[in-house]
Amino acid sequence: MNKEYFGTIVPFIEHLGIEAKELEDGGIEVTLELKPEHCNSIGVSHGGVMMTMLDFAMAMAAKLKTNHIGAAITIDMSVSFMKGANKKITVIGKTLRSGKSIQFCEAYGYDISGELVAKAMGTFKLISLRN
Repeated sequence: MNKEYFGTIVPFIEHLGIEAKELEDGGIEVTLELKPEHCNSIGVSHGGVMMTMLDFAMAMAAKLKTNHIGAAITIDMSVSFMKGANKKITVIGKTLRSGKSIQFCEAYGYDISGELVAKAMGTFKLISLRN
């Protein structure tokens, strides 16, 4: 079954087990309970999993900011990693500046203790989906 995230079906996000909800301030909260397959060789969150969560949180924040029903495509993304996470990752994404089709966003990733583990900035283009 395909799960919808704010009007968008993203099979990879569903496959990973990522959950998302809108926050009262217009941001997005994305969470993942870490499983062994989400971890790297030292047993903490894999950087690719963290980047995916940061990217997804920013893209969904861009869509919600503008009530966009299509897709938000990543144009540019910069990530800084502070440390790996254990057990659970929570990412908060928000839109910093919203244009007609280009959105500037940021996201912060936290471990189960609430410590900052990664941060990102990204630029997204809103596009319409054609059937």
